[in-house]
Amino acid sequence: MKTQFYADVDLEFYITSRRVYAFKGCNLELNFVRMGIHFGTLEEDGLRLSIEGSFIVGKVAKKNIIELSDEDAIKWLKGENLEVNKELKGYYIIKWMEYFLGCGKALNGKLINFVPKDRRIS
Repeated sequence: MKTQFYADVDLEFYITSRRVYAFKGCNLELNFVRMGIHFGTLEEDGLRLSIEGSFIVGKVAKKNIIELSDEDAIKWLKGENLEVNKELKGYYIIKWMEYFLGCGKALNGKLINFVPKDRRIS
């Protein structure tokens, strides 16, 4: 995360296969499975942040953020892919105004949308 978004967050992480969960640690020695919010998914080519993960990281990220216009933000929230610079590659935090809308993957001039169907607008 430090090299992908140049961000440092004060959280602990729990990874199950590829899913990453974030939580605030405590000094108690408890013997139960740690859970937290779904922070992202480990992909072969980087960390794909969830919408919640993009909110956490986006506030401190210094790299790999794409800011959207009003029109593109609506398209994004509908689940549409967007056109981007063909030179962009990898995962980017998607931002509109002061809101973070998730994470997309730039590939071949497209920004691939990962907004889950049940969280899209119609």
